[in-house]
Formats: sequence, structure tokens, C-alpha cells
Amino acid sequence: MSFSGTQTLIQFKNEWIPELFSWINNQRELVLWSGNTFAGENFTHQSIHQHLQQNDISPYAILDDNKSLLAYGEIVRRKKEGRLILCRVIIHPLYRGKGFGKIFCRLLLEKCLTYGGYNNVRLNVIRNNWPAVSCYSSLGFKKIGVFPKARKLGGIELDLLIMSKPLTNV
Repeated sequence: MSFSGTQTLIQFKNEWIPELFSWINNQRELVLWSGNTFAGENFTHQSIHQHLQQNDISPYAILDDNKSLLAYGEIVRRKKEGRLILCRVIIHPLYRGKGFGKIFCRLLLEKCLTYGGYNNVRLNVIRNNWPAVSCYSSLGFKKIGVFPKARKLGGIELDLLIMSKPLTNV
């Protein structure tokens, strides 16, 4: 795998589902990535494929120089609420902790600007997922609320932070 730093955001293709699937190795990683979307036994190639068929979800990816999947994330449109939501952002395991998530999220935010009629972008993140919280904070996301005990992991209830950023200062 190699990354030159010049990659662009592209539409995610279903043929990459097996690669994406391979990045989730345990229940903790699944909860951190998908929240309740693929909870329990609902994490299959087919369930991901069906999830991506929803009209309000736009999945994006970045490939490395060898055309291997490096990052995945979704932009969810909430037209009635006037906002976009960044969801299910994940980076290839070999690139985590190296600032690549920040690069990828910047590209997602730039893409958000191309959607007309939206005022801000939100996301939810487990409060003690410090690498993700730090990444989002460094991009200008601010905490606007908390869903207490919104996720369960190994019998422990975890708080979910709600973070937001105006689209005017991407």
C-alpha cells in the first residue's frame, strides 16, 4: 500500500464491500464504526449492500496509488433538518493514527459544500473514542449535545457525543 497524498474522493463501489468488511475484526470495532446500524448479527456483506441502497446515503472512498481501498465514509442528507451527517467514517487499519482520517474528513467536508441547501454538518461519536473526537475537534466540530448511554459495548453503556460544524467555514 502506498499513499501519495493526492488522492481524491470517489463514489464507493459495492465491489469494495469485502475489503471494508475485513477492517472490522470484533464487536468493539463494529460499534465504534457503525453504532447500532449493523449491531448484532446484522453485519454481513448483504446488509452493507442493502444499507447503501438508501436514497439519502452517499458513500465515498479514497483509494491508494495501487487502487486499494484506504478510507470509507458516508454523507447522509437530512433535507428537512437542513443538515448533513458524516457517518461511518473508517480508515484502513494500517493508516490509522497517522493523520489520514483528518485528510479524508476534510475531503468529505469539501464534498458537503457541493450539496445545496444545507446549513451544517453533524456527526455522532462515542465519547471515549479519543482519536475520533480529537480528529473531529481539530476540523472545527463542536460538541452540541450528548446522548447518555446510547451504545452498549460488552455490557458497558457508552455516551454518544453530538458534534456540529457550520458549512460556512469548512
